[in-house]
Amino acid sequence: MKKNIWINAILIFLISFPIHFLYDLLPSFLTSIFAPVNESIFEHVKMIFTSILLGRILIYFIRKKQKESTNNYILKSYLGALFNIILFLIFYLPIYYLFGENLIATLILYFLSLLVSERVLYCFFNKDLKKKDSLLGIFLIIITYFLFTLLSYNTIRIDFFYDPMNHNYGIIKK
Repeated sequence: MKKNIWINAILIFLISFPIHFLYDLLPSFLTSIFAPVNESIFEHVKMIFTSILLGRILIYFIRKKQKESTNNYILKSYLGALFNIILFLIFYLPIYYLFGENLIATLILYFLSLLVSERVLYCFFNKDLKKKDSLLGIFLIIITYFLFTLLSYNTIRIDFFYDPMNHNYGIIKK
Protein backbone atom coordinates (compact mmCIF):
# COMPACT_ATOMS: atom_id res chain seq x y z
CA MET A 1 0.00 0.00 0.00
CA LYS A 2 2.71 2.53 1.00
CA LYS A 3 4.63 1.72 -2.15
CA ASN A 4 1.57 2.32 -4.35
CA ILE A 5 0.88 5.69 -2.71
CA TRP A 6 4.44 6.85 -3.44
CA ILE A 7 4.37 5.51 -7.01
CA ASN A 8 0.99 7.16 -7.67
CA ALA A 9 2.19 10.50 -6.28
CA ILE A 10 5.42 10.39 -8.29
CA LEU A 11 3.57 9.45 -11.49
CA ILE A 12 1.05 12.30 -11.11
CA PHE A 13 3.83 14.72 -10.16
CA LEU A 14 5.77 13.82 -13.32
CA ILE A 15 2.67 14.11 -15.52
CA SER A 16 2.26 17.69 -14.28
CA PHE A 17 5.39 18.90 -16.08
CA PRO A 18 4.29 18.21 -19.67
CA ILE A 19 0.77 19.42 -18.82
CA HIS A 20 2.27 22.66 -17.49
CA PHE A 21 3.92 23.42 -20.84
CA LEU A 22 1.29 21.90 -23.16
CA TYR A 23 -0.44 25.17 -24.07
CA ASP A 24 2.89 26.93 -24.69
CA LEU A 25 3.94 24.14 -27.06
CA LEU A 26 0.56 23.68 -28.77
CA PRO A 27 -1.54 26.81 -28.26
CA SER A 28 -5.11 26.00 -29.25
CA PHE A 29 -8.59 26.02 -27.86
CA LEU A 30 -8.32 22.29 -27.09
CA THR A 31 -5.11 22.58 -25.07
CA SER A 32 -6.48 25.66 -23.26
CA ILE A 33 -9.20 23.45 -21.80
CA PHE A 34 -6.75 21.08 -20.09
CA ALA A 35 -3.51 23.01 -19.59
CA PRO A 36 -2.57 26.33 -18.01
CA VAL A 37 -2.65 29.28 -20.41
CA ASN A 38 -0.62 31.50 -18.07
CA GLU A 39 1.17 31.45 -14.72
CA SER A 40 -1.80 32.36 -12.50
CA ILE A 41 -2.72 30.25 -9.50
CA PHE A 42 -6.06 29.42 -11.14
CA GLU A 43 -4.40 28.02 -14.25
CA HIS A 44 -2.16 25.86 -12.08
CA VAL A 45 -5.26 24.47 -10.38
CA LYS A 46 -6.37 23.38 -13.87
CA MET A 47 -2.97 21.73 -14.36
CA ILE A 48 -3.26 19.86 -11.05
CA PHE A 49 -6.78 18.67 -11.91
CA THR A 50 -5.75 17.43 -15.36
CA SER A 51 -2.57 15.78 -14.05
CA ILE A 52 -4.44 13.89 -11.37
CA LEU A 53 -7.14 12.68 -13.76
CA LEU A 54 -4.56 11.56 -16.35
CA GLY A 55 -2.50 9.94 -13.61
CA ARG A 56 -5.52 8.10 -12.24
CA ILE A 57 -6.36 6.84 -15.77
CA LEU A 58 -2.81 5.50 -16.17
CA ILE A 59 -2.89 3.97 -12.69
CA TYR A 60 -6.18 2.25 -13.54
CA PHE A 61 -4.71 0.56 -16.60
CA ILE A 62 -1.41 -0.28 -14.88
CA ARG A 63 -3.13 -1.87 -11.88
CA LYS A 64 -6.16 -3.28 -13.66
CA LYS A 65 -5.47 -6.79 -12.36
CA GLN A 66 -5.01 -5.79 -8.72
CA LYS A 67 -7.85 -6.18 -6.28
CA GLU A 68 -8.28 -2.45 -5.72
CA SER A 69 -11.95 -1.52 -5.93
CA THR A 70 -12.74 0.03 -9.30
CA ASN A 71 -16.38 0.72 -8.50
CA ASN A 72 -16.96 4.35 -9.45
CA TYR A 73 -13.30 4.92 -10.19
CA ILE A 74 -14.15 8.06 -12.16
CA LEU A 75 -16.10 9.73 -9.36
CA LYS A 76 -13.51 8.74 -6.79
CA SER A 77 -10.72 10.13 -9.00
CA TYR A 78 -12.66 13.37 -9.43
CA LEU A 79 -13.17 13.70 -5.68
CA GLY A 80 -9.49 12.89 -5.11
CA ALA A 81 -8.48 15.66 -7.52
CA LEU A 82 -10.72 18.17 -5.75
CA PHE A 83 -9.39 17.11 -2.36
CA ASN A 84 -5.81 17.54 -3.59
CA ILE A 85 -6.51 21.02 -4.97
CA ILE A 86 -8.13 22.15 -1.73
CA LEU A 87 -5.31 20.66 0.35
CA PHE A 88 -2.63 22.24 -1.84
CA LEU A 89 -4.27 25.67 -1.77
CA ILE A 90 -4.69 25.57 2.03
CA PHE A 91 -0.92 25.24 2.40
CA TYR A 92 0.23 27.15 -0.67
CA LEU A 93 -1.81 30.37 -0.56
CA PRO A 94 -0.69 31.61 2.87
CA ILE A 95 2.96 30.98 1.98
CA TYR A 96 2.53 32.61 -1.45
CA TYR A 97 0.85 35.72 -0.05
CA LEU A 98 3.35 36.06 2.83
CA PHE A 99 6.61 35.31 1.02
CA GLY A 100 5.85 35.38 -2.73
CA GLU A 101 6.57 32.73 -5.33
CA ASN A 102 9.21 30.12 -4.55
CA LEU A 103 9.40 27.32 -7.12
CA ILE A 104 11.13 24.79 -4.85
CA ALA A 105 8.65 25.36 -2.00
CA THR A 106 5.74 25.13 -4.44
CA LEU A 107 6.96 21.83 -5.89
CA ILE A 108 7.54 20.37 -2.42
CA LEU A 109 4.08 21.44 -1.24
CA TYR A 110 2.52 20.04 -4.40
CA PHE A 111 4.27 16.69 -3.99
CA LEU A 112 3.35 16.48 -0.29
CA SER A 113 -0.28 17.29 -1.11
CA LEU A 114 -0.22 14.48 -3.67
CA LEU A 115 1.11 12.03 -1.08
CA VAL A 116 -1.56 13.00 1.45
CA SER A 117 -4.39 12.95 -1.07
CA GLU A 118 -3.24 9.59 -2.47
CA ARG A 119 -3.31 8.19 1.08
CA VAL A 120 -6.82 9.53 1.65
CA LEU A 121 -7.88 8.29 -1.77
CA TYR A 122 -6.51 4.83 -1.00
CA CYS A 123 -8.83 4.60 2.01
CA PHE A 124 -11.70 5.97 -0.05
CA PHE A 125 -11.14 3.52 -2.92
CA ASN A 126 -11.81 0.64 -0.58
CA LYS A 127 -15.37 1.86 -0.08
CA ASP A 128 -17.89 1.16 -2.80
CA LEU A 129 -20.29 3.81 -3.99
CA LYS A 130 -23.52 3.30 -5.89
CA LYS A 131 -23.04 2.08 -9.46
CA LYS A 132 -24.90 5.06 -10.95
CA ASP A 133 -22.32 7.44 -9.47
CA SER A 134 -20.01 6.75 -12.46
CA LEU A 135 -22.20 8.95 -14.63
CA LEU A 136 -22.12 11.61 -11.94
CA GLY A 137 -18.31 11.54 -12.05
CA ILE A 138 -18.25 12.02 -15.82
CA PHE A 139 -20.82 14.82 -15.58
CA LEU A 140 -18.80 16.59 -12.86
CA ILE A 141 -15.58 16.35 -14.87
CA ILE A 142 -17.29 17.86 -17.92
CA ILE A 143 -18.80 20.67 -15.83
CA THR A 144 -15.41 21.35 -14.20
CA TYR A 145 -13.63 21.63 -17.54
CA PHE A 146 -16.44 23.83 -18.84
CA LEU A 147 -15.89 26.17 -15.87
CA PHE A 148 -12.10 26.08 -16.31
CA THR A 149 -12.50 27.05 -19.96
CA LEU A 150 -15.06 29.73 -19.22
CA LEU A 151 -12.79 31.28 -16.59
CA SER A 152 -9.69 31.04 -18.78
CA TYR A 153 -11.42 33.03 -21.51
CA ASN A 154 -13.50 35.30 -19.23
CA THR A 155 -11.11 35.91 -16.38
CA ILE A 156 -12.19 37.50 -13.13
CA ARG A 157 -9.85 40.38 -12.22
CA ILE A 158 -8.68 39.13 -8.81
CA ASP A 159 -5.28 37.93 -7.58
CA PHE A 160 -6.17 34.25 -7.99
CA PHE A 161 -6.40 34.77 -11.78
CA TYR A 162 -3.51 37.20 -12.12
CA ASP A 163 -0.44 36.10 -14.10
CA PRO A 164 2.54 37.71 -12.30
CA MET A 165 4.95 36.73 -15.09
CA ASN A 166 3.10 38.60 -17.85
CA HIS A 167 1.20 41.08 -15.65
CA ASN A 168 -2.05 40.02 -17.25
CA TYR A 169 -5.20 37.95 -16.83
CA GLY A 170 -6.38 35.05 -18.98
CA ILE A 171 -5.05 34.17 -22.40
CA ILE A 172 -2.44 36.51 -23.78
CA LYS A 173 -3.10 37.46 -27.38
CA LYS A 174 0.11 37.01 -29.40
